[in-house]
Amino acid sequence: MAKNDLITQKVQDMYKKYPYPSPSTDVSQTNELLNLLRIFELESEIKLENKSIFDAGSGSGHRITNVAQYFIKSNFIGIDISEKSLSIAKKLKKLKKLNNIEFKKYNIMNGVKTLGKFDIVLCMGVLHHLSNPTKGLQMLTKTMKNDGIIFLYLYGKLGGHKRMLNKEIISILLDKKKSNYDLGIKLVRDLDLNKFDYGWNLNFKSKKEEDALIVDSLLHANEFLYDCNDIDKLFKKSNLYGYAIFGITVGTKGYLFDTSIIDDKKMSIPQTNIVEKLKTNRSISYYKLLNLKDKLRLIDLIYEPNGYTIIGLTKDAYDKLSNKRIKRNFVKTK
Repeated sequence: MAKNDLITQKVQDMYKKYPYPSPSTDVSQTNELLNLLRIFELESEIKLENKSIFDAGSGSGHRITNVAQYFIKSNFIGIDISEKSLSIAKKLKKLKKLNNIEFKKYNIMNGVKTLGKFDIVLCMGVLHHLSNPTKGLQMLTKTMKNDGIIFLYLYGKLGGHKRMLNKEIISILLDKKKSNYDLGIKLVRDLDLNKFDYGWNLNFKSKKEEDALIVDSLLHANEFLYDCNDIDKLFKKSNLYGYAIFGITVGTKGYLFDTSIIDDKKMSIPQTNIVEKLKTNRSISYYKLLNLKDKLRLIDLIYEPNGYTIIGLTKDAYDKLSNKRIKRNFVKTK
């Protein structure tokens, strides 16, 4: 079996025992994805009703079923590599009486282009777990329509530093028993490391639900972390026209992302504000002279995100986009 296949199998085996975000159909506070798409609608003239939406890596389906329940006139396909996760997703579909979503077992790394073309592609918190994220993104772009849009959520390298240290502590203690998740969970609790960042900071109602969060956060079989330079390299090989960082997460908080010092905020949503960080006229004047990529890097270093929501656009999608915030933060790859 090839190396990549071994990694995929390890991830599949992990989620078979510990479905994420929950093994239960009764979990709350999984509206991050819905909130993201509603904010996108508020800022853009693009409406998400009557769209075809592909969710690549639905997990146990909690987030995407909330989205399908809200955008009832859109059609959804959700895929995952884990049969166990998909079984929970299908139960949620039945409980919520949804007729506009279908769940299928697929591996992002091969075969997804047979699913057709979509207006919107979502891959939230999944690409960084693939054996080859660059190839994974290339595969996903093949499912986009000519004016298609893709949303990604990627783990942040700078803000994920402490989590990675904790993960390494557990890994060293486990030694040759690294695949023993039950023992790993006990060690995490012994060391009081079950304190969760954004994405895992859910209102779990049972030990079993918390176990799934511990495994995904601190015992995961495979993950890559990114900073803005890594994101740029990833998208340069994506075949897309370009990308923009839509938002970042810092600790347990989320922020809309903006490099500008223009105060044209129309929503009461937390947003990056470089003026608050640089403070003096001198530092701000030097900031204004920077090119966009240097501004991105500076905000990266100051805010230290533990996660990034990124929007990738085709040329046709970019030309149709009315969202001023995305356009002024947009990095062209071609």
